[in-house]
Amino acid sequence: MKATASQLEQISLFQAISADWLDFLAPYTEICHYREAEIIVHEGEIFAPRLHVVFSGRVLVKKLSVSGKETVLRQLSSGEMFAAPALFGDQVSPATVLTLEPSAVLFVQKAALFEAIRATPRVALQILNCFSQRVQAMDKTIHGLVSECAIVRLIRLIQYMAEHRGVETTTSGVQLKTRLPYQQMARMVGISYEECIRLVNKEIKPAIDYARGGVITIRDTAMLNSIVTTYGS
Repeated sequence: MKATASQLEQISLFQAISADWLDFLAPYTEICHYREAEIIVHEGEIFAPRLHVVFSGRVLVKKLSVSGKETVLRQLSSGEMFAAPALFGDQVSPATVLTLEPSAVLFVQKAALFEAIRATPRVALQILNCFSQRVQAMDKTIHGLVSECAIVRLIRLIQYMAEHRGVETTTSGVQLKTRLPYQQMARMVGISYEECIRLVNKEIKPAIDYARGGVITIRDTAMLNSIVTTYGS
């Protein structure tokens, strides 16, 4: 179905665009709904030339290495963009994107989007800023895989999700809004499933609680920072 101007206005990217331009864009949009664990795009697939934005729900971006190892690159939630090559580059998907829960994705045709950008250049700056942050985050991830030990990478992942995906205060501490099952954490920090379980249940157990399904509660932030200092020095 097509997005309405009011639905487009909910996306932070389009909040700089005037109402007239939102009305202009609406006919060139599409909102597609996906079931849980449904693949939105396969690695190596040719993209249609359009903007991709998570409209609701959560999606996972993962990549398969030459050796066949699967690595989780990032997790995205409502309002976040993905599939940069569809707008800039060769239009070939560098990774597979699938849903973590029932989700909806907003698509905006590239030609219409660029017309709106000409009228409101700030939108282009927001897009470039988003992808620039992705490159910086990837650079930090690569650096961490090379130079930091597994426990530090794991803690930094938990801290990143707390800071960027939000937390809820509970009687036990601060609970991450984003679920991080063992398998997903292992793939995101480049360790085995078994090693991830060991680190969570032994090495950092005093600082966090892990509940079924990947519900993580940080009980002692200072202790997590202390572990990073100890192992990262």
